[in-house]
Amino acid sequence: MDFLNKLKNNETVKNGIQQGIQQGIQQVSQHVDSKTLNNIFNGVQTIANIAGQNKRYRVKINTANSASEFTKSIHEQIKSQNLWNKDTEGFYNSRDGNNFTTSNCSGNKKALFVGINYFGTQAELRGCINDVKNVSQLVCQRFGFQNCLYLTDDQQDSSKKPTYENIINGMRWLVQDAKPGDSLFFHYSGHGGTAKDSENDEIDGFDETILPLDYQQTGQIVDDVIYENLVKPLPQGCRLTAVFDSCHSGTVMDLPYTYQCDGQVEVIENDVRKEIFKKAISVVGSLITGNTAGIASALMSIFDGSLTASSSPEQQQAIIEKRKHDADVIQFSGCRDNQTSADANINNVSTGAMSYALITVLNQNPNITYLQLLTQIRQIMNEKRFSQIPQLSASHPMNMNAQFTI
Repeated sequence: MDFLNKLKNNETVKNGIQQGIQQGIQQVSQHVDSKTLNNIFNGVQTIANIAGQNKRYRVKINTANSASEFTKSIHEQIKSQNLWNKDTEGFYNSRDGNNFTTSNCSGNKKALFVGINYFGTQAELRGCINDVKNVSQLVCQRFGFQNCLYLTDDQQDSSKKPTYENIINGMRWLVQDAKPGDSLFFHYSGHGGTAKDSENDEIDGFDETILPLDYQQTGQIVDDVIYENLVKPLPQGCRLTAVFDSCHSGTVMDLPYTYQCDGQVEVIENDVRKEIFKKAISVVGSLITGNTAGIASALMSIFDGSLTASSSPEQQQAIIEKRKHDADVIQFSGCRDNQTSADANINNVSTGAMSYALITVLNQNPNITYLQLLTQIRQIMNEKRFSQIPQLSASHPMNMNAQFTI
């Protein structure tokens, strides 16, 4: 250990590392614009700085930081290399989507609504409890949900407060005794965050999270825990529709397929994105060791079309299998993982942008397909000047022309 410390403090070694970094940057600079390169290295440094953190509640609420710029830069490269598939129907057919068992939603209907305004704290929000009231009214009146549990921080009953324990218990209540044909609904409106991934299964090196009322004492609820309690217990043929109106919520349920609408609806397999981010984050190790070739190789693989070349088919399939599930799970999110979701004031009413858009579209259109729903949600957000990109993730390839139902 003393030897390593001396090595780190040796000026010759430090100079050599710096030279190696500069050489690595020079080798890729002709392929990457300076702004993108700066965002990547700022993000890499941020990731390196927090690599040792293991407390779930260490979070900067709703702030865009270097790591967000980093993920944004990588997403731009994914987009530019046409890894998002615009042929959603062909994607569905090529992955045998028609053989997946979906729910007819004719069985039991249960719903869990969670809205947190964080009253009296620096993190206070205004529209989350309103979101619960408005979304639940639509779900109950339009789709016949009667067995509902509400967790909001304006209630006096301590068992109905949206604490870590109560939210987890609520999730367990929701999925308990679920059967094929059942339809379950989950809605969360509140803060979302990120935590350093501890299981190496995250696309961007971070777990996406939701923040319970008592997050400062108990920590965030990470996506792995959400999957374990909301998705894993469900049987084949049971539908769970989830809506997350929170920051960094794009893949907060750890599902294998994601659809987004940024002009046109398109789909991607999340194992492809994971491999890209894994290569980008591998720059961290090369930075630390001053490995010139490692820096250049890791960065070049992001931009030269060999994004998934080092991942074997077995490794890629293992990632898909980890996220895959036989239950019929569909998640709507207010934004991408690297974006924030707006707590807005629309028509003098405090509301989440995603919840508002979802309610507006469904109230205007009694019969609507998933494709139309996602597209029109984005259109409303554009009209209201929200930059966030709504997404739909699923446990299976989606027939986006199927009618939305719960």
